[in-house]
Amino acid sequence: MRKFLSSLVVLGALVGFVGCTSDKGNSNISGTVTDTGNTIAGVVLRSDSSIASFATVRMARVSDRTDSLAVPAFVEVQTNDSGAFEFDSSYMKLFAADSFQIAVIDTVAKEVYYLPRVDTASRKFEKITLEKAAIITTSLYYQDVSTATSTLSVGSHFMIYMPGTPFFQSVFAAQGQNQADSVSFLVPAGSWWLGFCPWDSQIVAKLEDSGIADTSIYRVWNVDLNVNSGEVINAGPFIWSTTASVDSLFKEPEEEGGRITGTVLCDSSKNCAGIEVQLITDLYGFRFVEGDSVAFEASAKTDSTGRWVLPAPKDVPYDSFRVEFRMVDGSSVVGSGLSRYVYASEVLGLEGSLDIGLSKLAKPANLTSWIRLVINEEDSTQSSNCMVNSVVLGIKGTSHFVRDVTCNEVDIYNIPAGEQVLMIYAGDPKVVSALQKAGIELSDFVVPIEITLTPGATQRQQGLTYTPPTLPSLE
Repeated sequence: MRKFLSSLVVLGALVGFVGCTSDKGNSNISGTVTDTGNTIAGVVLRSDSSIASFATVRMARVSDRTDSLAVPAFVEVQTNDSGAFEFDSSYMKLFAADSFQIAVIDTVAKEVYYLPRVDTASRKFEKITLEKAAIITTSLYYQDVSTATSTLSVGSHFMIYMPGTPFFQSVFAAQGQNQADSVSFLVPAGSWWLGFCPWDSQIVAKLEDSGIADTSIYRVWNVDLNVNSGEVINAGPFIWSTTASVDSLFKEPEEEGGRITGTVLCDSSKNCAGIEVQLITDLYGFRFVEGDSVAFEASAKTDSTGRWVLPAPKDVPYDSFRVEFRMVDGSSVVGSGLSRYVYASEVLGLEGSLDIGLSKLAKPANLTSWIRLVINEEDSTQSSNCMVNSVVLGIKGTSHFVRDVTCNEVDIYNIPAGEQVLMIYAGDPKVVSALQKAGIELSDFVVPIEITLTPGATQRQQGLTYTPPTLPSLE
């Protein structure tokens, strides 16, 4: 497929500026390389010397990256099943120059090739050998543009690119607090900038007509990115906005606070997309005051690489917190997991992002238990009536807490498997509040029991007892 992108912006001069989109032609010029003298042609091989079939080859106008905001004008072809490509040299008239730059991108092998300047007399490449690409993994968010008269919706289709080069990729951005898909951007080794802009040329034109500056339309991350061949770099996430800065994601400029992030694996190697994410700061479930069980309330989802992002908690009532994950298929929970305990000191005064690492999903476990009421006969204030004594049974650092009267069977479903701490304490929130206000140690009214839950199985936990707490101030 032949393409020509007429979006070229050079600081101080506007050259054929239409936007961050491409005009597609109707003919395919992939095929056998000819040596007629009127083509620019070659053969592409991968680093292992195998043929690079259907790799993308772009011939672009030379543009100094330090002077350019966007992608220079280019034409594009694909190699055929023999790895061959060719450009009709008449396309050089579009560049009006005696040199060009060439880029080759093989998304299957994740390999690239880049020559920033080639003389037009070099019409035939005997052989182009690719090398492993550096992979920049990021995600993009955007804000609509408010003008004096109205709000312009820019849409979610954007381009991420290396300014001044023919390396770019289509990406769909998310708005506001919605979770954005991650994109893996293949680039050659070196020191680069990253840019991003709306893909639709009509949107770009509307932005210009609204008086928006080019430097606000073509946002450039102005920190040099040094990458090596085969290296994977997590950058961003970034935000496209004509008013907000790149670093203002998840917060207004006047607000403070950082972000926590991590990655979820479905198994030992596979990333999970669309996994529900919940922050757990109430490790003991004391804020659970209504209903028979705590509900899982997702505040984010993982992107296509399994990555998630949340605002760092401002309130951590204990020494640490956790993040819980679950995979849902229809109405069924088919996978669950937990992050490590993250210490409160790790997010104190945090600016930027804290990566808390990898978390693995497994089939959820269930727990069935019976709690026997044990009364202190010397305490006349305690009742031996099961129905007037309720308890909370829960798993520390999760959303899994239930309340029931003693002597009844208690069931907890869809628990993250593995080593957990089961806790029992009074089911009356007023009693718990009074104990806390009196300064009673947690160990004096919360009973912890270490258990190991098998993925996909139901564990029956017997032998649990509960003695109602005694506190003079409750009389």
